Amino acid sequence: MTVATATMCHPGCVRPTLRTVLTSAAMRPGRPEVLTGGGRLDAPVRWVHVGEVRELAALLRGGELILSTGLAMRGTPEAAVEYVAELVSAGAAGLVVELGPDFPAVPDGVVRAARDADFPIVVLHERIRFVEVTEEVHRAIVAEQLEHVEFSREVHETFTRLSLESADAEAIVRTTAELAGSSVVLEDLGRHVLAFAALGRPAAGLLADWERRSRSTPLAEHTGLTGPEGWLTAPVGLPGSRWGRLVVPNPQLDQLRLTMLVERAAQALVLGRMVERDRLGLSLRAQGGLLSELAEGRLDEETADARARALGITPAPSYVAVVARPLGPTDDLGGLLERLSSAVDGASLSGLVGPLTGTEAGVLLAVPARRGEPRVLDALAGRLPEELAVLGVGPAAATVAAAGAGLRQARHVAETAAALPPSSRRPYHRVSDLRLHGLVALLQDDPRMQAFVEAELAPLLEHEAARGDGSLELLRQYVAAGGNKTRLAAASHRSRASVYKRLERLERVLGVDLDDPVSLMSLGVAVIAYDHGRRAGS
Repeated sequence: MTVATATMCHPGCVRPTLRTVLTSAAMRPGRPEVLTGGGRLDAPVRWVHVGEVRELAALLRGGELILSTGLAMRGTPEAAVEYVAELVSAGAAGLVVELGPDFPAVPDGVVRAARDADFPIVVLHERIRFVEVTEEVHRAIVAEQLEHVEFSREVHETFTRLSLESADAEAIVRTTAELAGSSVVLEDLGRHVLAFAALGRPAAGLLADWERRSRSTPLAEHTGLTGPEGWLTAPVGLPGSRWGRLVVPNPQLDQLRLTMLVERAAQALVLGRMVERDRLGLSLRAQGGLLSELAEGRLDEETADARARALGITPAPSYVAVVARPLGPTDDLGGLLERLSSAVDGASLSGLVGPLTGTEAGVLLAVPARRGEPRVLDALAGRLPEELAVLGVGPAAATVAAAGAGLRQARHVAETAAALPPSSRRPYHRVSDLRLHGLVALLQDDPRMQAFVEAELAPLLEHEAARGDGSLELLRQYVAAGGNKTRLAAASHRSRASVYKRLERLERVLGVDLDDPVSLMSLGVAVIAYDHGRRAGS
């Protein structure tokens, strides 16, 4: 068997393989011929070892290519076969035998044993200098190790700089793709694309039918190659609280370097979520600090009242908390806070304004007896552009501490309202304005909700991705019919017998009893959450 030419080392040099060794300048004069194991020529060679002793296998660690003149196989046929079997067990990369007058051919029994084990045996028909082979290969191995060290240094310096610059997910993903020489995608647990960088292909091709393809590639707890397309994936998030994964759909780097790269990128994404970009003035910081403590319920009424007055709020019969969640770019919290402060002042209101999180602003308004809560809220909302932010309102209370505790509810309401269609939004929202769809919309980005949807629907979604037989739509209709099969048959224009048969198949796919009210309720919530996630990602 002849061997196609390959380069021993190249830019981005990787560990030599048996193929590169056999086609190297030092080996070619020997006219190598592959007797067995031709399918394993691209396996990496960790080291090259010249050895003639019978007990050589005990000295190996795996991955070594053995160069020999056949001295160890000049005993009985059984001993020769045993010698090769020991090399196989030790994980040797292959055996190269130089033929000559004293050893004109590899024994037939050895060839058969090697072929059965798919172990590479190569014969040389001309004499060569083994020392030149070892020198050339070892230089390539050392060069690969140096390349890896240099690449590791570049990755470390690059992601350290990105972390110091508080780079966003898009920048981290884009940089990862540039270093990998491959397209990279960041997705959440619901298989929605959060950020991507397409290299060497259109974005439309990279993301085409993404959810189905992603569901065919199971989530894994560790970095590695997986799925029918051979993706390399890495989980993102701390163990036990994963919130996404990085995907390299078309790996170009060797797996060792690419694994190191994407794991470093995953760490940068986690750090980026934890870093607050706080460039606000001292006054807004102080007010935000008080609002955060109020939201967490860490202050008693006396302390809360004193600190609020010290920051300028006017005593009033009641107070109300508001949370503003931006509808535009989320990296301009300072701009949102300035608009809220101007709105409070322009409407002649008394209140505190400050950051609650890296993207949300909190407001605590005093409600004078002469104006009342609705007029105060209308005045604030009337001075804010509708496209700027959505406002969530907490319950009014007689004390600063009690009203401030309502910031938690106001925040949930604002998050939920922001996920609603624009036609359903109001100048401001209370919890009474939102029902189950609001709750689901609120939690759609929460990894726990995504994990719940996956736990309930994963078998069905995988079945739908593979067959596309409308089973998901059937479940959606069954939930809408309240589990009433007669109503489902009428709505779907099918006979009851046909509906019963399809529901039985659906039960087998899901592994649940659809007549169980708890199962139906759980599946209904999961379908609503799944549909919300699809709309949010579209």
